[in-house]
Amino acid sequence: MDFRTSLNTIGDAEFEFIKNLVYKQAGIFLAPHKKIMVQSRLNARLRTLGITSFENYVAKLKLDPKFATDEMQELINRITTNKTDFFRENHHFEFLKNQYFPALEQAAANGGQKNLRIWCSASSTGEEPYSIAITVYDYFQTKPGWNCKIYASDIDTQVIATAKKGVYRDERLEPVSDALKAKHFIKTVEKDIVYYEAKPHLKALIDFRQINLLHFPFPISEKLDLIFCRNVVIYFDKPTQKTLFQNFELSLKPKGYLILGHSETMFGISDSFKFLGHTIYQKKD
Repeated sequence: MDFRTSLNTIGDAEFEFIKNLVYKQAGIFLAPHKKIMVQSRLNARLRTLGITSFENYVAKLKLDPKFATDEMQELINRITTNKTDFFRENHHFEFLKNQYFPALEQAAANGGQKNLRIWCSASSTGEEPYSIAITVYDYFQTKPGWNCKIYASDIDTQVIATAKKGVYRDERLEPVSDALKAKHFIKTVEKDIVYYEAKPHLKALIDFRQINLLHFPFPISEKLDLIFCRNVVIYFDKPTQKTLFQNFELSLKPKGYLILGHSETMFGISDSFKFLGHTIYQKKD
């Protein structure tokens, strides 16, 4: 079979089935214009499985329960979008070190606990949680007694595996200053390609795990101070967003914070949070 004949075309009925399945399992809404994207991303999967058409793929998902169970994670891994960068939307990290962390420190000085729990709920390949870890480490490393932990999760098992390794080609670290690279990463060169690996002190701050945001209660036993959920809810419809925001509210400590992406909003969806600007929200009393 040559390359041209190995590219399968997805029909409307098959796209509708996959769209509904992904929505049910992951909450991701695939608009009609995403049909070509789905076709493109799943063609390689069909070739791997030796399945010759989307009709046969969907039939196997419908008729073979074991295949459907095993395949669901592979399907979601290919449908999800994983665009990310170090210190993306940097104003959020400036907020942490210039406003949020000093306020936490002041509260601790007035009798509060020296604990910090952050959840990066869509960590993708790890650039975001490592950016958070750098910001946390640089602020608290000289402040004794603080217990800081970052939970980092994604629905996609492949990107979580990449994030755990913490190894990136040099172009991925372009937003990171030379001083921060030297402090927080180990540089290696392999076949003329430069790689940077996160140092142990960063990895020690982060607990990577797979979490489906539709499955509540979330598998994090302690209440959280702050949740990053950036550039994720744009893929959910409004009922799913409303449920997710309710569950985030339940997962946060009193007056905890939720940070969304630049094109996301709670307006008209949830009134349980106070808007502070720059897509930063605080849980109301």
